[in-house]
Amino acid sequence: MTGIISKTAMASLVAFGLGACSSAPEVGNTGDPEIYDRNWVADTLEGRPVTPGVVSSLVIDSDGKVSGNAGCNDYFGSVIVDADAMSFGNLGATRKACPATVMGQEDRMLRALDSTRGYRLEAQALLLLDASGNTVARLTAETSA
Repeated sequence: MTGIISKTAMASLVAFGLGACSSAPEVGNTGDPEIYDRNWVADTLEGRPVTPGVVSSLVIDSDGKVSGNAGCNDYFGSVIVDADAMSFGNLGATRKACPATVMGQEDRMLRALDSTRGYRLEAQALLLLDASGNTVARLTAETSA
């Protein structure tokens, strides 16, 4: 009888624990929901238009992960969003070599991510802002065809 009671008690504790986990508030980023889980494509980087035919992109996940393509290489890392503050960290990237114009755009994209301290949504665009509030990148959400 004791073995049955302890198994029943254990099953109850496990069920209670699982239920408590599922009702816990989700911890994560608190920015505007519009920024998450979209493919943002750069229009301008550091005040200059992107190179025609070279795509620099950004995907921000609500779980704090970030990924994209800087122009030549894929990158990945973490993002912290708190209201209108945003910063990227622990960025890593593949290490392919590309033509100088592509690598130049890639460098501008990675510098823009590194200097980002805030963001603003404006007319269907995501603006990445530096610590002074200056726009370091303007990205537009890619629309599905």
